[in-house]
Amino acid sequence: MDNTTELITKLITLSRHYGVNPEFVLAGGGNTSLKDKNVLYVKASGHTLASIDRKGFVAMSQQKLQDIWAKHYPGNQDQREDAVLLDMMEARIDGEAARPSVEVLLHNLLPQKYVVHLHPALVNGLTCAIKGEENAKQLFGERVLWIPLVNPGYVLAKVVKDKLMEFQGEHGAVPESILLQNHGIFIGAETPESIKVKYRSIMSTLQEHLKRKPDFGSFLVSEDRRKIVEKSLSLAADTASCEIYSCNNQELALRLRDSQKFLPVSSAFTPDHIVYSGFRPLWVPDSVFSGDTEAEIRILFDDYRKQNGIEPKTIAVQNTGIFTFSENALVLFLDTVQVAAYTESFGGHLFMADDQINFIRTWEVEKYRAKVSG
Repeated sequence: MDNTTELITKLITLSRHYGVNPEFVLAGGGNTSLKDKNVLYVKASGHTLASIDRKGFVAMSQQKLQDIWAKHYPGNQDQREDAVLLDMMEARIDGEAARPSVEVLLHNLLPQKYVVHLHPALVNGLTCAIKGEENAKQLFGERVLWIPLVNPGYVLAKVVKDKLMEFQGEHGAVPESILLQNHGIFIGAETPESIKVKYRSIMSTLQEHLKRKPDFGSFLVSEDRRKIVEKSLSLAADTASCEIYSCNNQELALRLRDSQKFLPVSSAFTPDHIVYSGFRPLWVPDSVFSGDTEAEIRILFDDYRKQNGIEPKTIAVQNTGIFTFSENALVLFLDTVQVAAYTESFGGHLFMADDQINFIRTWEVEKYRAKVSG
């Protein structure tokens, strides 16, 4: 086994280590990379870390990725992102056909051999909190670099590039990790073992400062209610044969008491939440059960579709449960609930700004990711 093959094997093992752990990775979230000589091996879009193999990584020219920073792009965000995507695709080593992670520029910026970017709920309890930056400085000091909320893609990479230069100029070294507001964390190191040590340190520190954890203990609801909601949603979506996923637990029961209790989970914390569980759930009040439930839910469903141009991915039914049309949507909404509970320890919840939510909803990159991830 040559040295490059050995390094890639370690990258695959490291990726799977986090990919199989729901504490770190849900659905298709997260990406990893390796730098070897002048080549960057980065996760391809649409692959999952839990089962990734050599085909799940794209070999990229580090120099061509670096050359992107010398180029001038259009001011229009759609034209800019299209042009950057084209240059990123051109940076692939000859013979590579897969599409690299949208965060490939960020991976190339960090000098460490291995980079692991994840979105753990515990970390996002900090990055999605009102006092997230303040608490990050108190807990980690100069070990981390905080990046404020900006649109992902080229703009985010440019902000990180500038902030890294400032940090290195001030401290003479790169940070141990980068915390991205309403997004997640990047950690780089020279070995997989060092990556794991840094992640354990971050996670254990956050655990020690939690005021409370979400209670996902069982909570019984009316089976008749659940069945009529599932039937109503199937009819409203005009897909009577579709599978409906539902859930309730103690934490959800708390959030579903009324619309005010639901506010901390009523929008999107991160891009992953938008892609998988939707930018905003449909709220269905108790009152639908006092009349023609099927008709009332259809009206709410149709109103949502007219107002937003899409069907809701997540439906929250007061005092009943959460309903979705895919397992990933349910998993990511439960992650939203988890993040919301953790933010209580760091000043309370802070959603993505509306303009950034709209950017994600219309961004070609995320539409592609949603498509390939099913």
